[in-house]
Amino acid sequence: MKATPRERGWSDGEFWMVSPIDGAPLFIAPFIHDGAVPLNHRIRQNQTVCSMNRSALQPMMRMIFYARPPRPWRLLLLTLLIPAAFLLTGFGPPRLTDRDQAPTRRLSTGQLRVWALSQEPPDVSAPALLLHDVDAGRTLYARAPDEPRPMASLTKLMTALLVLESGDLDARVTIQPDDLVGGASMGLTAGETLTVEELLWGLLIPSGNDAAMALARHVGGSVDAFVDMMNARAAEMGLTATAFKNPHGFDAEGHASSPADLLALTQADLAHPLFREIVATAETTVAGHPLRNTNQLLGLYPGANGVKTGTTPLAGQCLVASIERGGHPVLAIVLGSGDRYEDVRRLYSHYQANYAWLDGDPRRLAVLNRLYDANGHLWYLAATGDPPAVLVPRWEYPTLQAYRRIQRPPAGTAWQPGLTVGVLEWRLGDQIVGSQPLVLR
Repeated sequence: MKATPRERGWSDGEFWMVSPIDGAPLFIAPFIHDGAVPLNHRIRQNQTVCSMNRSALQPMMRMIFYARPPRPWRLLLLTLLIPAAFLLTGFGPPRLTDRDQAPTRRLSTGQLRVWALSQEPPDVSAPALLLHDVDAGRTLYARAPDEPRPMASLTKLMTALLVLESGDLDARVTIQPDDLVGGASMGLTAGETLTVEELLWGLLIPSGNDAAMALARHVGGSVDAFVDMMNARAAEMGLTATAFKNPHGFDAEGHASSPADLLALTQADLAHPLFREIVATAETTVAGHPLRNTNQLLGLYPGANGVKTGTTPLAGQCLVASIERGGHPVLAIVLGSGDRYEDVRRLYSHYQANYAWLDGDPRRLAVLNRLYDANGHLWYLAATGDPPAVLVPRWEYPTLQAYRRIQRPPAGTAWQPGLTVGVLEWRLGDQIVGSQPLVLR
């Protein structure tokens, strides 16, 4: 015989109906009153939801109302489940991860928005261009980087390289009438004598065609022989899109280069300290000739420190510009531009908006700088050398993480300050980007 609800320990509170068929309890609802059951009211009977109307309830009018008391174990269960639900819930906005298990990259909606903006190309007029971070060794943006195009006086970058590599900077050169070809000039006159270095200043600052002719004749023995040297050096450097017809850059059929080739050529020039000094000079006087740099970014655009301009009717406005802020130089190259200076400004703005340098923070070793020897003696560790610096897209915005990898010396080795006991690994995601030796101090 089945126990009644009251025998089961229920009391006033919630309403239950005892089935006249088998005595099973049927939960009605707290809002049932005076024995009235609302039409089409849904009730739960043995875990099955059914719909009942008044006619269906006629055989079951004998109803006994009871209530289930709030048992203490239920209150305890609710007390535990509610905080657990909060703890197991992820807080904050959704994130995109690179993998389900142990993700190394997590991108928020804000980062994804920055990423979308970074995919928009900078609004520049040049049909061929290149943006390159020198320290990272990475070309960050390019348009037709390998396409041969007229490059005007950027030709003088090769002329300067051959002169610098000749090593004869103190030799004296007498200017000939054939050197005075017109166009941009250092202001030379026939019969004047200058050193090779003085002519190099006149070649690069005012982009002197007269200086280019005099240097080509001196270094090569003749202008034609010097042009052959230029092409041989280009082939040696792997500049496959480059061909020279003269040492100054006048328009000529087949006289061309590409942004990628000019990048390699400029970097070869910048390896020479004298070249860096000359192209960073806005104005000076050399051998009685006042010289003003054709690069209008110098002194006007923060961080601009070189390198060379070029302009002809066929080539349009050309420029190789070096800009350095925060200790990291960037090269911007534009060919055939309608406004070379504005193009370079927009390219560098694109660089600033979308890239950043992350430096390893040595303070992170503060929680990893302790090590016990076999005798239980506490030693402190120090990382030697410089932590790495890494160029990253701003939309990723990852952080460099430091991981200590201990390599204990062999048993019996006396521990003393300066002893190497491991390395500090710097990781960007799951990639090791640098390491520093760990020594005792």
